[in-house]
Formats: sequence, C-alpha cells, structure tokens
Amino acid sequence: MATILVIEDEPDIRDLIRITLELEGMSVVQASDGKDGLTKAVAAPPDAIVLDVMMPGIDGWEVLSRLKAMGEPVAEVPVLMLTARTGALDRIRGGIEGAVRYLTKPFNPADLRDTLAEVLGGGPEPVQRRRAQQQALTALARVEGGRPDPAAPSPRPRLTRLDGAPVSRARSSPPVVRPAQLESLSPKQRELIVAVATSPTVIEAADRLSVSRSNVYASLRRIARKLGVPTVSDLVTLARSGSLT
Repeated sequence: MATILVIEDEPDIRDLIRITLELEGMSVVQASDGKDGLTKAVAAPPDAIVLDVMMPGIDGWEVLSRLKAMGEPVAEVPVLMLTARTGALDRIRGGIEGAVRYLTKPFNPADLRDTLAEVLGGGPEPVQRRRAQQQALTALARVEGGRPDPAAPSPRPRLTRLDGAPVSRARSSPPVVRPAQLESLSPKQRELIVAVATSPTVIEAADRLSVSRSNVYASLRRIARKLGVPTVSDLVTLARSGSLT
C-alpha cells in the first residue's frame, strides 16, 4: 500500500484528496501547512507527496526547495505540485525546482488519481525529476521565444466547491534592490546577471556562459533569495531594466 503525504492548508481540499486516494487503496498522511509537512516527511518518508503552493508561513516553493536539499530518502520522494496558479512560468518553475508533476486547481479527482498513479509507477524519482526538468527548460525556451506553451491547461468548469476555486491575486511590482544588497553578490553571480541582462533569453545566457540551463536557473534562484526578489522572473525583469548593474 502506497503512503501519500498531502500538504494542503484548505481542509475541504485535503478531505477531497484523502477520499480520492483512500478509495484507490492508498494510505494518506495529512499536513495542514508547510512546517508540519516537512516534519512529517522527515519522520516517515512517504511514497509520494502532494504539495500545495499557496500556503501561509512556509509556502510550497520553499517546502519543495527544502525537501530536495535533504539527503536520501527524503530528497528522492516524488512531489506532485497542486495549485490554483495556472501560469506557464509557475508550471515551468515547478519542473525546474524538482516537482515531477504539476496539477492545477480546480482539479478533477480522476486526474489526480491518474497522475499520481503515473508518478508511483514512473520509475526512480531522480529519473522522473530529470525528465520534468528537461521538459520545463524546453517550455521555458518556448515561452521566452514568444511561442505558445502546448502544456497550458484548457479552462474547465468547476465541478464542486471542493475543487478549490482559483485564487485571484494582484501581482506586485518587483522590489527595489539597494546597492548594499548588490555588493553581497559574488563575481560569478554578477557575471550571470550581466549575461541575463544582455541576452534575449535565459537559455542564451546559459549558452554564452557555457553553463547548464538548470544550473543557471538554480543560480538565479539563489541570487533572487539573496536580493529579496520574489521570483526568478522578477529578477530577470530587474536585470533587463538595468536596476542590477
């Protein structure tokens, strides 16, 4: 019997997931926030994790980052992201940062069941993770090139209130980065910022520096955290506006 850890702050959604998976004969462990989820993942590593993105306190992105930074066996537990965020860059970020699948709300319970079955039967997590990262990088190149993302989900009517209505949140402007913060960057990080600022796409910046695309994205994520910038997309915007040079 597979054990699934569900990290979701909405009780109704947790119940829907639990019922769906228990009907498939799976054992479900529930966590109501990111901190609780990390504690339970370490205490008893599950066979897979269903992880919400937008949670109070430690959000899903931070949980994913911490999980993948741990040693075995926790780092090799496959993660299925579940979120109301439907943007292409959100799905791309999930793949690059270590999730093997990304399912958007509102979701059909059958889709969750089938997707999780694919994850559980999809082979070793590192293999699934590398495949998801490569697909995400390909999608990133497509989006940066102005081409439509074929993986974008089609709108679907909400089935029940348990599906979870999409959350509408206004996107704030990227923060102002102070000169003192920029001084904390290493020479390599400054070089990467310049390459991103002067290249049409992040992919081309990686090629110019002869660095793998996944490493470039990981480096940009570290720089964003150091500078207090919410996302890599915001960091790229700031770099191309000249605010980081």
